[in-house]
Amino acid sequence: MGNDVYIQTSGGKRAEGDGNYFRFAFTALPRTLDAMKNFGMLVELPVPPYPELSAYGLAGVDLRPGTKYDQSTANRVAEFRTAYQAVKDASETMPTGIPRYKIDSNDGFLVTVAEITAALATYDAHPGVAIAEMPVGDPTWRTWIAFLRHAQAQGGLRTH
Repeated sequence: MGNDVYIQTSGGKRAEGDGNYFRFAFTALPRTLDAMKNFGMLVELPVPPYPELSAYGLAGVDLRPGTKYDQSTANRVAEFRTAYQAVKDASETMPTGIPRYKIDSNDGFLVTVAEITAALATYDAHPGVAIAEMPVGDPTWRTWIAFLRHAQAQGGLRTH
């Protein structure tokens, strides 16, 4: 069990190749989130609400794979999926860090380059950063920070 994190390209696709995937072990994620909080890298924001199927005149049965739609229903399904994806891709205009809910879930939220940049700027300015990545103990932290720096140079990341 754990969370999978994938780097996204600037074109919005999952990046291929080595170094573009990170897996949080079930026990490592809480420790990493605590460290990110202590370094001021996280912001506490509420999870944005997803659109309601009923607002599009849809029900769960309408989203089953292989369902054939008339044109009107197909349009409503497409509109719903676009709105749903917009929630997962949303970001603050001027982020000050990474919203905790985006890392602490497996819903595929986009952590944007701007959010990563803000988080890493706060981290790099912290007085304890010099010892934070020393090669002792659990390597998760220094590997995670290197992964964030790589994602910053790409198109962000998504958690699953």
